[in-house]
Amino acid sequence: MHISMMSTEHVDACHMLFNEISQTKDFLYKPLDKLSFEEKFLNRKTEAYDIISFVYEKESVILGFISGVMHRERKKAYITMILVDPTYRRQHIGKSLLNHFELFIKEKYASMKTIDLVFFNPITLTWKIPHTSSDDHPNSPGVDMDSTAFIFFKAMGYDTFAIQNSYYKDIRNYQYSKDILTRIETLKQKDINIVYATENHEGFDQLFNNLNNPLWKKEIKDAIIAHKPVLIAETKGKMIGFTGPLAVQPSLRGYFTGIGVHSDYRGLSIGKVLFSSLCYHLNEIGAHYMTLFTGENNPARHIYENEGFKIVRSWADMRKEIS
Repeated sequence: MHISMMSTEHVDACHMLFNEISQTKDFLYKPLDKLSFEEKFLNRKTEAYDIISFVYEKESVILGFISGVMHRERKKAYITMILVDPTYRRQHIGKSLLNHFELFIKEKYASMKTIDLVFFNPITLTWKIPHTSSDDHPNSPGVDMDSTAFIFFKAMGYDTFAIQNSYYKDIRNYQYSKDILTRIETLKQKDINIVYATENHEGFDQLFNNLNNPLWKKEIKDAIIAHKPVLIAETKGKMIGFTGPLAVQPSLRGYFTGIGVHSDYRGLSIGKVLFSSLCYHLNEIGAHYMTLFTGENNPARHIYENEGFKIVRSWADMRKEIS
Protein backbone atom coordinates (compact mmCIF):
# COMPACT_ATOMS: atom_id res chain seq x y z
CA MET A 1 0.00 0.00 0.00
CA HIS A 2 1.23 3.46 -0.88
CA ILE A 3 -0.43 6.90 -0.78
CA SER A 4 1.15 9.60 -2.92
CA MET A 5 0.32 12.85 -4.67
CA MET A 6 -1.66 12.38 -7.87
CA SER A 7 0.60 13.00 -10.86
CA THR A 8 0.17 12.87 -14.62
CA GLU A 9 1.16 9.20 -14.62
CA HIS A 10 -1.86 8.44 -12.43
CA VAL A 11 -4.43 10.36 -14.49
CA ASP A 12 -5.40 7.62 -16.94
CA ALA A 13 -6.14 5.08 -14.19
CA CYS A 14 -7.99 7.59 -11.98
CA HIS A 15 -9.97 8.91 -14.94
CA MET A 16 -10.95 5.37 -15.93
CA LEU A 17 -11.99 4.57 -12.36
CA PHE A 18 -14.16 7.71 -12.17
CA ASN A 19 -15.92 6.99 -15.45
CA GLU A 20 -16.44 3.30 -14.66
CA ILE A 21 -18.09 4.15 -11.34
CA SER A 22 -20.16 6.90 -13.01
CA GLN A 23 -21.97 4.12 -14.89
CA THR A 24 -23.24 2.53 -11.66
CA LYS A 25 -26.71 3.37 -10.37
CA ASP A 26 -25.53 4.62 -6.97
CA PHE A 27 -23.15 7.24 -8.41
CA LEU A 28 -24.86 10.45 -9.52
CA TYR A 29 -22.00 12.21 -11.27
CA LYS A 30 -21.66 12.32 -15.04
CA PRO A 31 -18.59 10.93 -16.84
CA LEU A 32 -15.76 13.34 -17.62
CA ASP A 33 -13.44 13.56 -20.60
CA LYS A 34 -9.76 13.35 -19.75
CA LEU A 35 -9.09 17.08 -20.03
CA SER A 36 -11.98 17.94 -17.71
CA PHE A 37 -10.82 15.31 -15.24
CA GLU A 38 -7.31 16.79 -15.17
CA GLU A 39 -8.67 20.32 -14.68
CA LYS A 40 -10.77 19.23 -11.70
CA PHE A 41 -8.48 16.72 -9.99
CA LEU A 42 -4.84 16.99 -11.02
CA ASN A 43 -2.68 18.87 -8.50
CA ARG A 44 -2.18 22.48 -9.53
CA LYS A 45 -2.20 26.04 -8.23
CA THR A 46 -4.48 28.88 -9.34
CA GLU A 47 -4.45 32.48 -8.20
CA ALA A 48 -7.00 31.78 -5.47
CA TYR A 49 -6.66 28.11 -4.54
CA ASP A 50 -4.66 24.88 -4.72
CA ILE A 51 -6.02 21.53 -5.90
CA ILE A 52 -4.62 18.73 -3.75
CA SER A 53 -5.15 15.08 -4.73
CA PHE A 54 -3.74 11.79 -3.46
CA VAL A 55 -3.91 8.28 -4.87
CA TYR A 56 -3.93 4.93 -3.08
CA GLU A 57 -1.78 2.35 -4.86
CA LYS A 58 -1.14 -1.32 -4.26
CA GLU A 59 1.38 -3.08 -6.45
CA SER A 60 1.22 -0.14 -8.92
CA VAL A 61 -2.57 -0.45 -9.24
CA ILE A 62 -4.73 2.57 -8.35
CA LEU A 63 -7.42 1.48 -5.90
CA GLY A 64 -8.75 4.92 -5.04
CA PHE A 65 -8.11 8.65 -4.80
CA ILE A 66 -9.10 11.73 -2.82
CA SER A 67 -9.19 15.31 -4.09
CA GLY A 68 -9.82 18.63 -2.43
CA VAL A 69 -9.23 22.36 -2.61
CA MET A 70 -7.28 24.70 -0.36
CA HIS A 71 -8.77 28.15 -0.98
CA ARG A 72 -6.07 30.58 0.08
CA GLU A 73 -8.22 33.72 -0.24
CA ARG A 74 -11.05 32.32 1.87
CA LYS A 75 -8.75 30.29 4.16
CA LYS A 76 -11.07 27.33 3.61
CA ALA A 77 -10.41 23.69 2.78
CA TYR A 78 -12.90 21.62 0.76
CA ILE A 79 -13.20 17.98 -0.20
CA THR A 80 -14.30 17.39 -3.79
CA MET A 81 -14.29 13.60 -4.04
CA ILE A 82 -13.20 10.34 -2.45
CA LEU A 83 -13.45 7.37 -4.77
CA VAL A 84 -12.52 3.74 -4.11
CA ASP A 85 -12.65 0.85 -6.56
CA PRO A 86 -15.83 -1.09 -5.57
CA THR A 87 -13.86 -4.35 -5.59
CA TYR A 88 -11.66 -3.07 -2.76
CA ARG A 89 -14.19 -1.34 -0.55
CA ARG A 90 -14.51 -2.16 3.18
CA GLN A 91 -10.71 -2.41 3.39
CA HIS A 92 -10.30 1.04 5.01
CA ILE A 93 -8.91 2.58 1.83
CA GLY A 94 -11.28 5.56 2.00
CA LYS A 95 -10.45 6.05 5.67
CA SER A 96 -6.70 5.95 4.94
CA LEU A 97 -7.05 8.48 2.14
CA LEU A 98 -9.13 10.85 4.26
CA ASN A 99 -6.78 10.61 7.24
CA HIS A 100 -3.82 11.32 4.96
CA PHE A 101 -5.60 14.31 3.41
CA GLU A 102 -6.53 15.77 6.82
CA LEU A 103 -2.99 15.37 8.16
CA PHE A 104 -1.59 17.06 5.06
CA ILE A 105 -3.92 20.05 5.57
CA LYS A 106 -2.90 20.36 9.23
CA GLU A 107 0.80 20.29 8.40
CA LYS A 108 0.92 22.34 5.19
CA TYR A 109 -2.01 24.74 5.61
CA ALA A 110 -2.03 25.70 9.27
CA SER A 111 -4.51 28.55 8.67
CA MET A 112 -7.20 26.04 7.59
CA LYS A 113 -9.23 25.28 10.71
CA THR A 114 -12.02 23.24 9.10
CA ILE A 115 -12.65 21.00 6.10
CA ASP A 116 -16.00 21.49 4.37
CA LEU A 117 -18.14 19.59 1.89
CA VAL A 118 -20.31 22.41 0.51
CA PHE A 119 -21.35 24.23 -2.65
CA PHE A 120 -18.68 26.93 -2.13
CA ASN A 121 -16.04 24.50 -3.42
CA PRO A 122 -14.82 26.07 -6.70
CA ILE A 123 -14.47 22.61 -8.27
CA THR A 124 -17.91 21.61 -9.51
CA LEU A 125 -19.18 18.24 -10.73
CA THR A 126 -22.26 17.77 -12.90
CA TRP A 127 -24.74 15.20 -11.61
CA LYS A 128 -27.60 13.33 -13.24
CA ILE A 129 -31.20 14.12 -12.30
CA PRO A 130 -32.76 10.79 -11.25
CA HIS A 131 -35.54 9.37 -13.44
CA THR A 132 -34.69 11.58 -16.45
CA SER A 133 -32.97 10.56 -19.66
CA SER A 134 -30.21 13.17 -19.68
CA ASP A 135 -31.14 16.19 -17.54
CA ASP A 136 -28.46 17.35 -15.12
CA HIS A 137 -27.37 20.01 -12.65
CA PRO A 138 -23.90 21.62 -12.79
CA ASN A 139 -22.98 21.46 -9.10
CA SER A 140 -23.65 19.37 -6.00
CA PRO A 141 -24.32 21.49 -2.90
CA GLY A 142 -22.94 19.01 -0.37
CA VAL A 143 -22.98 15.26 0.27
CA ASP A 144 -25.84 13.21 -1.18
CA MET A 145 -27.82 12.11 1.88
CA ASP A 146 -28.92 8.91 0.11
CA SER A 147 -25.33 7.86 -0.54
CA THR A 148 -22.86 5.71 1.35
CA ALA A 149 -20.57 8.77 1.31
CA PHE A 150 -22.89 10.50 3.78
CA ILE A 151 -22.61 7.57 6.20
CA PHE A 152 -18.84 7.46 5.69
CA PHE A 153 -18.20 11.14 6.41
CA LYS A 154 -20.51 11.07 9.41
CA ALA A 155 -18.52 8.14 10.84
CA MET A 156 -15.30 10.07 10.18
CA GLY A 157 -16.37 12.98 12.38
CA TYR A 158 -17.97 15.32 9.84
CA ASP A 159 -21.04 17.10 11.19
CA THR A 160 -24.05 18.26 9.18
CA PHE A 161 -24.58 22.00 9.67
CA ALA A 162 -27.18 22.60 6.92
CA ILE A 163 -29.36 20.68 4.48
CA GLN A 164 -29.86 21.73 0.86
CA ASN A 165 -32.66 20.44 -1.36
CA SER A 166 -32.32 20.18 -5.14
CA TYR A 167 -35.51 20.95 -7.08
CA TYR A 168 -36.42 20.00 -10.64
CA LYS A 169 -39.22 20.74 -13.11
CA ASP A 170 -39.76 20.08 -16.81
CA ILE A 171 -40.87 23.51 -18.10
CA ARG A 172 -41.70 22.61 -21.67
CA ASN A 173 -45.20 23.92 -22.37
CA TYR A 174 -45.08 26.04 -19.21
CA GLN A 175 -48.02 28.43 -18.84
CA TYR A 176 -48.97 30.98 -16.20
CA SER A 177 -51.52 29.67 -13.72
CA LYS A 178 -54.78 31.55 -13.17
CA ASP A 179 -53.53 32.49 -9.72
CA ILE A 180 -50.35 34.06 -11.11
CA LEU A 181 -52.26 35.93 -13.82
CA THR A 182 -54.49 37.39 -11.10
CA ARG A 183 -51.43 38.40 -9.06
CA ILE A 184 -49.85 40.05 -12.12
CA GLU A 185 -52.96 42.19 -12.57
CA THR A 186 -53.04 43.04 -8.86
CA LEU A 187 -49.42 44.23 -9.05
CA LYS A 188 -50.17 46.32 -12.12
CA GLN A 189 -52.90 48.08 -10.18
CA LYS A 190 -50.20 48.99 -7.63
CA ASP A 191 -48.03 50.29 -10.50
CA ILE A 192 -45.65 47.32 -10.18
CA ASN A 193 -44.66 45.63 -13.43
CA ILE A 194 -42.47 42.71 -14.49
CA VAL A 195 -40.21 43.80 -17.37
CA TYR A 196 -36.73 43.25 -18.75
CA ALA A 197 -34.08 45.44 -17.13
CA THR A 198 -32.31 48.22 -18.99
CA GLU A 199 -29.53 50.60 -17.97
CA ASN A 200 -32.17 53.30 -17.71
CA HIS A 201 -33.85 51.72 -14.70
CA GLU A 202 -33.03 53.33 -11.38
CA GLY A 203 -32.60 51.77 -7.95
CA PHE A 204 -30.01 49.12 -8.84
CA ASP A 205 -27.63 49.87 -5.97
CA GLN A 206 -30.45 50.30 -3.45
CA LEU A 207 -31.93 46.92 -4.38
CA PHE A 208 -28.70 44.93 -4.29
CA ASN A 209 -27.33 46.65 -1.20
CA ASN A 210 -30.59 45.70 0.49
CA LEU A 211 -30.25 42.09 -0.70
CA ASN A 212 -26.64 42.06 0.58
CA ASN A 213 -25.34 39.60 -2.01
CA PRO A 214 -22.22 40.95 -3.79
CA LEU A 215 -22.07 37.98 -6.20
CA TRP A 216 -25.62 38.65 -7.40
CA LYS A 217 -24.86 42.36 -7.70
CA LYS A 218 -21.81 41.83 -9.90
CA GLU A 219 -23.37 39.20 -12.17
CA ILE A 220 -26.59 41.12 -12.70
CA LYS A 221 -24.80 44.42 -13.31
CA ASP A 222 -22.52 42.77 -15.88
CA ALA A 223 -25.53 41.11 -17.53
CA ILE A 224 -27.46 44.37 -17.87
CA ILE A 225 -24.43 46.17 -19.33
CA ALA A 226 -23.99 43.28 -21.80
CA HIS A 227 -27.71 43.45 -22.68
CA LYS A 228 -28.38 39.95 -21.39
CA PRO A 229 -31.99 39.32 -20.30
CA VAL A 230 -32.70 40.10 -16.65
CA LEU A 231 -36.28 40.23 -15.38
CA ILE A 232 -37.10 42.87 -12.80
CA ALA A 233 -40.05 44.09 -10.81
CA GLU A 234 -40.18 47.85 -11.21
CA THR A 235 -42.36 50.68 -10.03
CA LYS A 236 -42.15 54.09 -11.70
CA GLY A 237 -38.84 53.15 -13.30
CA LYS A 238 -37.20 51.89 -10.08
CA MET A 239 -36.01 48.31 -9.59
CA ILE A 240 -37.53 46.61 -6.56
CA GLY A 241 -36.89 42.95 -7.42
CA PHE A 242 -34.98 40.81 -9.91
CA THR A 243 -34.37 37.38 -11.31
CA GLY A 244 -31.94 36.23 -13.96
CA PRO A 245 -29.91 36.55 -16.04
CA LEU A 246 -31.88 34.19 -18.27
CA ALA A 247 -29.89 31.72 -20.36
CA VAL A 248 -30.24 28.25 -21.84
CA GLN A 249 -27.30 25.94 -21.21
CA PRO A 250 -26.18 23.27 -23.73
CA SER A 251 -28.09 20.65 -21.71
CA LEU A 252 -31.24 22.78 -22.31
CA ARG A 253 -31.32 23.65 -18.62
CA GLY A 254 -32.74 27.09 -17.89
CA TYR A 255 -30.13 29.12 -16.02
CA PHE A 256 -30.53 31.98 -13.55
CA THR A 257 -28.25 33.15 -10.76
CA GLY A 258 -30.87 34.13 -8.20
CA ILE A 259 -34.07 35.91 -7.28
CA GLY A 260 -34.68 38.66 -4.74
CA VAL A 261 -37.10 41.39 -3.70
CA HIS A 262 -36.30 44.57 -1.77
CA SER A 263 -37.42 44.19 1.85
CA ASP A 264 -39.69 47.26 1.57
CA TYR A 265 -41.79 45.46 -1.05
CA ARG A 266 -42.09 41.97 0.36
CA GLY A 267 -45.47 40.44 1.13
CA LEU A 268 -46.95 41.57 -2.21
CA SER A 269 -46.35 38.26 -4.09
CA ILE A 270 -43.62 39.88 -6.19
CA GLY A 271 -41.32 36.91 -5.62
CA LYS A 272 -43.98 34.45 -6.76
CA VAL A 273 -44.72 36.46 -9.90
CA LEU A 274 -41.04 36.95 -10.70
CA PHE A 275 -40.32 33.23 -10.40
CA SER A 276 -43.31 32.28 -12.55
CA SER A 277 -42.22 34.87 -15.12
CA LEU A 278 -38.74 33.36 -15.04
CA CYS A 279 -40.12 29.89 -15.85
CA TYR A 280 -42.32 31.30 -18.61
CA HIS A 281 -39.58 33.29 -20.33
CA LEU A 282 -36.95 30.55 -20.01
CA ASN A 283 -39.36 28.22 -21.76
CA GLU A 284 -39.88 30.87 -24.44
CA ILE A 285 -36.15 31.03 -25.21
CA GLY A 286 -35.80 27.26 -25.46
CA ALA A 287 -35.16 25.81 -22.00
CA HIS A 288 -36.61 22.33 -21.41
CA TYR A 289 -36.15 22.12 -17.66
CA MET A 290 -34.96 23.95 -14.57
CA THR A 291 -33.03 22.85 -11.52
CA LEU A 292 -32.08 24.79 -8.42
CA PHE A 293 -31.15 24.19 -4.81
CA THR A 294 -32.06 25.98 -1.64
CA GLY A 295 -31.78 25.52 2.09
CA GLU A 296 -34.19 23.21 3.88
CA ASN A 297 -35.44 26.13 5.98
CA ASN A 298 -35.47 28.80 3.26
CA PRO A 299 -39.03 30.21 2.97
CA ALA A 300 -38.44 30.63 -0.80
CA ARG A 301 -38.86 26.87 -1.16
CA HIS A 302 -42.64 27.40 -0.97
CA ILE A 303 -42.49 29.52 -4.13
CA TYR A 304 -40.76 26.69 -5.99
CA GLU A 305 -43.08 24.03 -4.62
CA ASN A 306 -46.17 26.05 -5.55
CA GLU A 307 -44.87 26.09 -9.12
CA GLY A 308 -44.68 22.29 -9.16
CA PHE A 309 -40.95 21.90 -8.55
CA LYS A 310 -40.13 18.61 -6.83
CA ILE A 311 -37.23 17.70 -4.56
CA VAL A 312 -35.03 15.21 -6.41
CA ARG A 313 -32.10 15.09 -3.98
CA SER A 314 -31.22 16.30 -0.49
CA TRP A 315 -27.64 17.19 0.42
CA ALA A 316 -25.81 17.63 3.70
CA ASP A 317 -23.38 20.51 4.11
CA MET A 318 -20.74 18.86 6.30
CA ARG A 319 -17.77 20.15 8.28
CA LYS A 320 -14.98 18.87 10.49
CA GLU A 321 -12.82 20.93 12.84
CA ILE A 322 -9.14 20.05 12.32
CA SER A 323 -7.38 22.73 14.41
